[in-house]
Amino acid sequence: MGELASKLRLDGNRKWWPNWIFRSDHVENAAAILNSGTLLSRSRAEEQALIVKDAASPHHIHQLTASHRRYVRLYFRPRTPTQYRNEGVRPASKIWNNAHMPVPVYFLFSVMLLADDNVRFSRGRLTSTTQVGKSAKFLKSIEFSDVYHDRGVGLLGQSDERSSILYARHSEVLVRDELSLHYLKHIVCRSAAERDTLICLLSPRAKSVWLPRIHVDEGRRLLFFKMGTFIQHTHLSSTESRFVFYSNISSDMRGPFILRVEWTSDDSNLSFVEQSFFVDTRPKILKLDRELFDYTVSVKLNDDLIYVGIYDSIREKNQIF
Repeated sequence: MGELASKLRLDGNRKWWPNWIFRSDHVENAAAILNSGTLLSRSRAEEQALIVKDAASPHHIHQLTASHRRYVRLYFRPRTPTQYRNEGVRPASKIWNNAHMPVPVYFLFSVMLLADDNVRFSRGRLTSTTQVGKSAKFLKSIEFSDVYHDRGVGLLGQSDERSSILYARHSEVLVRDELSLHYLKHIVCRSAAERDTLICLLSPRAKSVWLPRIHVDEGRRLLFFKMGTFIQHTHLSSTESRFVFYSNISSDMRGPFILRVEWTSDDSNLSFVEQSFFVDTRPKILKLDRELFDYTVSVKLNDDLIYVGIYDSIREKNQIF
């Protein structure tokens, strides 16, 4: 796979793609995976009630066979057509086919995973008619120039290549039943606020293992589409919480949302609700009803958890001095 970047003449933003195998999950699901230490197939995750937020289209899931549901599914690339449809918090009217991943977190697995005896490959999106193989010959037969294609393909019906390219972009890496996290090397979030959220959802043991590998996308690599909104930055204090939302989106993606914020501490439970919230360039500043010297704050848009943070006045003071 390492030779593909030069062979296909991938540009600087994509030339690193062949070095990794990709998997994205909503932040709550990602935390559950890291806490358990194992990535499960859909059927096993459903049996163990580990899917906190199902980001997949019910229409597509219903088309999967029982055998397909037993595969752990990963991709040769990020920014799949499915991700284009479901990434980021969107107004209810902009959620396509009930597919929605509010806070995507990317897992980057070593390409050495491809040599594992349990790995299979699909030539395109996994359906009842998709070809699946496991040999090196089959892997080489996949049209990777289409898999890594990342330009526009025209509107439906206007390009003969559109369907084949979009189909190829969905080509998958498949593992039966479960996959250990042995090959997992990097975990990437869109913003510092979303990194904080993931860390807050981890168990102490998972933090000790994975914290050094959790990074923020610095924008130089193509991982996320940033189609919907998300929290970019926060500033928490004993008297207020400030949230900066990503606003570089089309006007019809900016709302309305139901914004819910909750602050919890040992002796307090405070909450705020705004029924028709629209994202703009200004920070959302929420004053606390009373001063809190340590608390956990959570933010939801339309019932989707998008942020969890912890404020500790003692830790804050130590960082300042």
